[in-house]
Amino acid sequence: AVHGQSRPRSSWTLPVVTHQACYSRAVMPIACSAVAPARACNVSSRRSCVESHRSRQSASRASGCRVVTCSLPSVSSPKTVTLVRHGQSTWNEEGRIQGSSDFSVLTRKGEAQAERTRQMLDGESFDVGFRSPLRRASRTAEVIWGARNGAALVDLWVLREIDLYSMQGLRKQEGKSKLGVQYAAWKAAPADFEIDGHFPVRELWERGAECWQEVLRGEGKDVLVVAHNAVIQAMTANALGLSPEYFRRLEQSNCGVTQFAFDTGGRVELLKLNQTDSPPVLGNLDDATKRGVFICTTSDEAGDTKNEATASQVAAVLRDVTVARALHDGHPASVALATEVCAAVGGDAPNAISSENIHDVLGDRTFTVFASASTIASFTARALGTDAGFASKLRLTRGGITVVEFQNQTTDARVACVNYAAHLGVS
Repeated sequence: AVHGQSRPRSSWTLPVVTHQACYSRAVMPIACSAVAPARACNVSSRRSCVESHRSRQSASRASGCRVVTCSLPSVSSPKTVTLVRHGQSTWNEEGRIQGSSDFSVLTRKGEAQAERTRQMLDGESFDVGFRSPLRRASRTAEVIWGARNGAALVDLWVLREIDLYSMQGLRKQEGKSKLGVQYAAWKAAPADFEIDGHFPVRELWERGAECWQEVLRGEGKDVLVVAHNAVIQAMTANALGLSPEYFRRLEQSNCGVTQFAFDTGGRVELLKLNQTDSPPVLGNLDDATKRGVFICTTSDEAGDTKNEATASQVAAVLRDVTVARALHDGHPASVALATEVCAAVGGDAPNAISSENIHDVLGDRTFTVFASASTIASFTARALGTDAGFASKLRLTRGGITVVEFQNQTTDARVACVNYAAHLGVS
């Protein structure tokens, strides 16, 4: 059984026009943004809802302001929240811009991805599950939830994908030809991208904070959320204190798993980012000109003395990777693991490098860096251009893999994954 609310059909709506050349179902509703965004506005409040929404949009356009991240709600007991993007959809396969439209469904590959993710998360004891009601996410959630007893899945309209208005339904090549400079702005500077009088990414960042309000105010301690690429990026960025300028810099693959821990003192920790059922170390060779594959050699877990990351486990992941050079940060644990792994894969002996100079030695190929948890967290923060507050929110596991990529010979980094640990038997 499925309960909760899906799309609020009785509420006042704004139209999102989907490109009509391909599909006749051209108008999709967007729920009025109010204090409780996933719930419908009642009739008596429609006028104030409309005025509030228009006022916020006008103020944003007039000031050219940046939407900043919002404070997360406090929790009364510790919570773990697992975010999962839907499996491959028909529009993913076609290269069509989906946005918050609901025309696409899972492909066979998408169904298989959802099933593998179900197996990967089989050990998780979810108390409650939230999902976007859009079909591609709804079906993915059904597969992952499986035969779990207890609370049913809850549909939240606030978890829908980014609203892209008249761009929805276009193939990406059509977007280039029909929208020209506007489409180029969407690709080059999405935080400043405007269409049909809206700034979609800025709106999404505000909604990402609203998603956390809905998800964290419940009673469950182990929570599943199944949604979409962009909205999960917005939720992740809000939790980490990152602004809309970080859109597309925290990768979310189809059925990628991102997990957070929240405690009653307000602390937020990222346990993993974009973990899939297959190792992420190959990355996208067409896009990334520099890639650092970081192997964590220490653990953030207090009192953890177990040798979780054996050389054979790490070596098994790296055997299919063409590594230009292996480095370590000089930490004794890094030296030991790097030496064992290089011997196991038949590579050259690892070289020492100071943690401050890692960025400077990354070349045009893949480098493997064996480093302590603090070194990896600090490097990732510097690569993203953020601060120690971000680094302190990364909880890394010994043997976990973090991949940071630099595209098109620029200094802008993209984090492909954080603390991938499937090879260690950690879901």
